[in-house]
Amino acid sequence: MTPLRPALERAAALARRARARLFGSGLARDVNAAWRPADGHRPARRALLLHVVELFRTKPGRHAHQNVGQVHELARALAERGYALDVADWFERRPVLRGAYDLVIDLHPREPALYDAHVAPDAKRLSYIGGCNPSWSNAAERQRLLDLRARRGVSLKPRRQVPPFPPGRFESFDAMLTFAGTVAIRTFDEFRLPPVHRLVNNGYEDLVPTPPDRRDPRCFLFLASLGQVHKGLDLLLEVFAARPELTLIVLSRFRQEPDFVEAYRRELFETPNIRAIGFLDVDAPAFRDAQERAGWLILPSCAEAQCGAITVALSLGIPCVGSAACDIDDPEVIRLPGTDLPTLGAVVDDLARRSTSEVRARSEASLALARRVYTRADYARSIRAALDAVLEGA
Repeated sequence: MTPLRPALERAAALARRARARLFGSGLARDVNAAWRPADGHRPARRALLLHVVELFRTKPGRHAHQNVGQVHELARALAERGYALDVADWFERRPVLRGAYDLVIDLHPREPALYDAHVAPDAKRLSYIGGCNPSWSNAAERQRLLDLRARRGVSLKPRRQVPPFPPGRFESFDAMLTFAGTVAIRTFDEFRLPPVHRLVNNGYEDLVPTPPDRRDPRCFLFLASLGQVHKGLDLLLEVFAARPELTLIVLSRFRQEPDFVEAYRRELFETPNIRAIGFLDVDAPAFRDAQERAGWLILPSCAEAQCGAITVALSLGIPCVGSAACDIDDPEVIRLPGTDLPTLGAVVDDLARRSTSEVRARSEASLALARRVYTRADYARSIRAALDAVLEGA
């Protein structure tokens, strides 16, 4: 591949996203044709996925986010079961659909639904839920922002607010496919849920892990995307600014939140022990260099569902420390007893005093967990099991 081609691909992706924001992205038709048997027969059934069209214009082999590979695997599984799959953006409102669908999978149920006039009489409708209950996560982020205003006197924009699920619509699905674990599933207690089928939020087993003996217990990694206050970066910046003997590496999209950058400019850019790098693809050489000394991934998030940053870190053999809201139950992952500043400070101090031999052992256990539980094959098995359970006899 020439050096110009990746730049052109990124420019094309940005142009598509800009057009989608202005006009909508339309409908991607028959996205799983390449995975159907080449027997000349048209599939007997049609499926519609409300998700993100752009993910089907992205190569599934890239590691930018797990959901790229996951939705391609979902499309492949539907092809195996005789469905031709169309994809529309979950926020699409224009009348882009034609005909009737035998199966609908909806990422974010809302009223009215785009497909209401396009569902066959005996169709199955499934919700595909990647996070916890929006009403709960919206409130958790708002509370974090209120706490920040009380603590530092700054008011920042919320970054992860999404429309709540309409109860009647959400409860009417034939099944719920979800990444929610034991913590996140409790956030749906206000609803009368249909049958729930759990999915595995995989990491990347083809990443080359860092040798465990390179990991330093005094070096911490923060790995996230958008919503720095939601994810707890503000708290960590305050904790590590007061601990110059420790290191915090920040890999997130903080630069896309200018009000956050302004509020924490000193901590991000003028504090020697805090390396504010930004967001990197996990298969980029710069990412590998940035994380290789990290003795711990630390994530005091306020709302997740089987947190993908943790499953990625496990894939690299990074010992992980997360809030209860990160929704990972495995004993190899250390659970924060709280996310207030004194508790975070005490936990960081304790972890930094751990021996290199303990960090090495935890690194090996983390990698073993990732390869045992959080592989792409585990997601593939979980999505096929869920589809078979729902579609049996359909």
